[in-house]
Amino acid sequence: MKIAFGMIVLNGNYVLEECIRSIYPYANQILIAEGPVQYWQDQGLAGSTDGTREVLRSIPDPDNKIQIVHGQFSEKDDQCNAYMQMLKPDNDYIWNLDCDEIFKPQDVETIMGLLDEYKITSVGFRSRSFYGGFDHVLGGFEEGAEFMRIRKIYPGSYWATHRPPTIAHTVSREKQWPERHLGHDALDQQFGVRMYHYSYVFPQQVKQKVSYYKSAVSKENCIDNYFENIYLPWVTGSQSTRSRIEEEYDGVHEFKPNVRGSCKTKLFEEEHPQIILDNMDKLKNKFQEQLDELRIY
Repeated sequence: MKIAFGMIVLNGNYVLEECIRSIYPYANQILIAEGPVQYWQDQGLAGSTDGTREVLRSIPDPDNKIQIVHGQFSEKDDQCNAYMQMLKPDNDYIWNLDCDEIFKPQDVETIMGLLDEYKITSVGFRSRSFYGGFDHVLGGFEEGAEFMRIRKIYPGSYWATHRPPTIAHTVSREKQWPERHLGHDALDQQFGVRMYHYSYVFPQQVKQKVSYYKSAVSKENCIDNYFENIYLPWVTGSQSTRSRIEEEYDGVHEFKPNVRGSCKTKLFEEEHPQIILDNMDKLKNKFQEQLDELRIY
C-alpha cells in the first residue's frame, strides 16, 4: 500500500520543514505545487517570498520522493491538479496535506494499517488547531469539524474541488472500491488520532490567511478587521483582554459567530509532536520576530 502526499503552498515557511520531514519516511511520493492563485497574483506575487522555496530546496531527499512544480494558478483546484500530474500510477492513496499540519509518526502508522486492513476509501481528521502560539487550541466548531485529507485514487484520478476536498475518478465504477469512510470521530475516540494543525500560530500566517478568506473566499462570513481587532489584541493582551474578546465574539475564529457557532480557546495540555518539540525554540523565535516586525510589543 503506497501513499502520495500532496501539498499546495505559497509563503508557507512556518512549520513547512517539520511537516515534510515528519511524513518523509511514510511517503511513496511527496508532491508539491508552489505559487500563487489569482488573488495573490493580483496582489503582485509571482511566487513565495518568505523563504518557502529555499526550504523546499534544502530538505534532504535521499530517496528522490519529493517533486515540486512552481507556477501561477487560477485557483486551488488548479494548483492541486498541478501536482497530480506528477503522480506515479502505483500510488493507492493521495493524502492532501497543508504545510501547517503535523501528524505524529505512530498516528501515521496507525492510519496506514487501517487503510491496508479495511480497504478504506476516505479519511477525515479531527484537528488540534493551535492559536496565537503553542499553548492554546481552538475548541467549539473548529474542534468538532472534520478535515477530509485522504482519498483512494486510481489511474487518472484528479481533484474535482479543493473546497470541499473532492477527488473524482476516470476509471469505471465497476473498478472502484465500495465507498468506505473512516471518520474523525472514530479516529479520535477509538485510536486517539488527531491532526496537529499550526494554522493560527504565526502573525504573518494569520494575516495572509484571513486576507485571502475575507477578500476571495467567504467575504460575507468573515469578521471585518479580524487581524487588527481580534488576533493581535488576543496575542498581545492580558488574560482579561483575551476573555473580553472571546466573550464579545463567542471565540476567536475569523468567521462570524452567527455563521460558525462558538469557537473559544482552551489550554493545550497534551504533548506536541516530537518534531515540533525538537524545534520549539526556533519556532517561538520566529513567532516573536514576526510580532516585532509588526511593532507589537
